[in-house]
This record gives sequence, structure tokens and C-alpha cells, in this order.
Amino acid sequence: MSQDNLFNKSLEQSGVFEQLVIAARGGDKDAFVKLFEMVKDSLYRTACVILENENDAYDALQESALKAYKNLQQLRQPQFFKTWVTRILINKCCAILKERKKVSLFADMSVLQVNLQEKSPFSVGVMEAVNRLSFPYRAVVILRYLEGYSQKEIAQILNCPVGTVKSRLNAALKKLKADLRGQGLWHLVKEEEVYEL
Repeated sequence: MSQDNLFNKSLEQSGVFEQLVIAARGGDKDAFVKLFEMVKDSLYRTACVILENENDAYDALQESALKAYKNLQQLRQPQFFKTWVTRILINKCCAILKERKKVSLFADMSVLQVNLQEKSPFSVGVMEAVNRLSFPYRAVVILRYLEGYSQKEIAQILNCPVGTVKSRLNAALKKLKADLRGQGLWHLVKEEEVYEL
């Protein structure tokens, strides 16, 4: 889990998100700006990975911020602001992809490498393997392992049952294992680390 995700989790638990949402709902624009600033880096990374294009990712981020601001009254549980706005962002990214009629979400490795903690041949090999997964599997892998969301949060973001998230993660990890074996990289992974990718 990235440091900003750990930071945001602690903010969720301390009630900061909830306080800012309540203030923003009351018309405090600065509260909304602070709220969005706390999650924008994570949202931008997610959009970059999905859209493969920094300009499109920035557009999706801006449009998501605007939609979140306009629809803030619809957020039922203020402490889940980040999950809610991530769902808005992913829906916007999907709309952009449909407009472009683009099937491959992750062809540009230069964008993906920005998100990697290390740029070893193994980590690049893993990201290339993730690129080859179909969208439903890529989405859960990215949200779980790059963005650090729980399975329950992923289910909320993708609007599907938790069981579906679990089965997609399991299938994706099996596919990644087979792909890494095919690349000759699997020997670099200890069996117990498979689910820590």
C-alpha cells in the first residue's frame, strides 16, 4: 500500500474526510478543495494507468472533481469520500475509453513505470503481465495492489459483489503466475509472495 493510501486511511478513521464533506456540503468551497487535494494523487495515478495518456487522465480527474462537487449531496456516508470519488473517476475513464473505442488499457509502459516503486526487470515484467490481462482482471489488480483498496472497497467502486472481486483477483493472480512463468520470471518469486504482487 502506498504512503498516501496509508495517510488517507488514517484520515478516514480519524473523521477528517467526514468533517470536510459536511463543511463542503454546507457551501464551504475551500473544504471541498482540501478534500480533493487529499485524494487527487491516487486518483491521477489510477486514471493514468487506465487511460494510458496523461492528458486524458488529467481531463478525467478534472471532470471527476466537478462531478463530485456537484453531486456531493448524494454521498451517503461522508467517511467513504475517497471510494465514492474513485468510482466516479473510473466511470469517467470507462466513458473516455468507450469514446476512443480502445480495447487495450495499458499499452504505454512509460506511464506505468511512473507508478512503480522500483524499476527492476521483475517489476516491469509484472506490469507487462498486468497489461495483458483483460479489463475486469486488470481493474481489480490495479485497485488492489497499486492503489491498496480492500476487496470491499473495490466492490463498491466497481459496483459488483465482493465475491466477484475475490474471484477476479484469484483468476488474475493465476493468469499472472502463468504469464510470469512464460517470461522466465516466476523463479524470482517465492511461492508465499504470490499474493503480495
